[in-house]
Amino acid sequence: GRCQHSFEAMERGLGAFAKYVPREVVQMLLSGAMSQESGAMGRRVVSVMFMDVVGFTALSEKVEPEVLMRVTTEYLQQMCGVIVSTGGALDKFIGDCIMALWNAP
Repeated sequence: GRCQHSFEAMERGLGAFAKYVPREVVQMLLSGAMSQESGAMGRRVVSVMFMDVVGFTALSEKVEPEVLMRVTTEYLQQMCGVIVSTGGALDKFIGDCIMALWNAP
């Protein structure tokens, strides 16, 4: 019924979130282990990566929009997979740039 539907929607949302954030972080968020009150958010060394496609603007001016979208989507999916598989977390996309973090939060 309604409860089952809500539970399934929550599972889908968490699954989507886990594509961009390490599962351990999702589990910590769900357990409450990452609340600022718990002290879990103390100081730490964090690695930040900005990754940009060289020549993207020139490429975007030469290819059809559908081709650019397909290539960009494939690139971003592949890079996000590598980021998450190495314990990183996707922070944001900035055009063709990816910002990712390690050892955070």
